Amino acid sequence: MFFLGAYLEREQGTAEVVVVEKGFYSGTKRYRIAHAEILQEKDHDTLTRTLLDMRLDDRWTAVKKVFSQSGRPPKTKKEPPLILLSSWDDEVRMAEAMRRRCASVEVLLSTEPDETARQRLKSDAFHNCHVVTASMMAEALGKAVKKGSFNMDQLGAYPVVSLAPAEGQMADERSAWLCALGGCLWHGESIRRVKRY
Repeated sequence: MFFLGAYLEREQGTAEVVVVEKGFYSGTKRYRIAHAEILQEKDHDTLTRTLLDMRLDDRWTAVKKVFSQSGRPPKTKKEPPLILLSSWDDEVRMAEAMRRRCASVEVLLSTEPDETARQRLKSDAFHNCHVVTASMMAEALGKAVKKGSFNMDQLGAYPVVSLAPAEGQMADERSAWLCALGGCLWHGESIRRVKRY
């Protein structure tokens, strides 16, 4: 399956986007960066449409096997990437706009879990969102690297990603790329049920 992690900048219409593929090889999780870019649109509405259009890209659509009756040809189901938003400004309006158009969008609120965030999670628009801090994202990234699930060397193929390719050199925990990538890895590590595609 694929995750589409997007960190929303304070400047309207700007976001760091990374697409991560999660797969299983010999029973072990593996994460691969499939795409990374900086989006610069004129406003949040245009950025919302661009991200939703990226979600429909066949390159990042997983094909899931659906069990069929014995003797019948196997069936498959296409599953688009899950969009994971994060922002230090908590772009609520943009997240709600995405939810209205695409119910499967999840939002990572990358703030400290204070009372405001807790109240926000109780609203209908954010009923299955998560409060994920930058330290939690950094921990997920470090854990994936340590287990061998994610190879930091692949960052070298994407010069736009301003993260050091060496383990232990994650730099600033508030880094936009750390939030975009770390959000994907945090979500991948937090799911307990194994899905095979």
